Amino acid sequence: MIRALLRGLGYLGLAFGFIAFVDDGARYIANNEWSFLTLGTALDTVMPRAYAGWQTAAKLKLPGFLADTVLTRTLETPFFVVAAVLGVLLLLLGRKPKPLIGYSSRD
Repeated sequence: MIRALLRGLGYLGLAFGFIAFVDDGARYIANNEWSFLTLGTALDTVMPRAYAGWQTAAKLKLPGFLADTVLTRTLETPFFVVAAVLGVLLLLLGRKPKPLIGYSSRD
């Protein structure tokens, strides 16, 4: 049951990543310049008030070098990369275990 849920979420993550990739490609064709949907923009679109509060709290609680470099670079990562990597990880977690060599499949 858990494996099926993980695989379903993994396929959903891959689908979101593909949709974001196609949207970025269409935006490139229309504007003739690269502009990616970033993770920060996607989070701000989905939950605007929670994202703003979370970002300010993280900047207050984290040391300055972490808040500026790691948090900023993570939020500037293209969304399709994050969604695809998360989808692949969930699919790997949800796959069936390989049978052990030397053991019979019958009990």
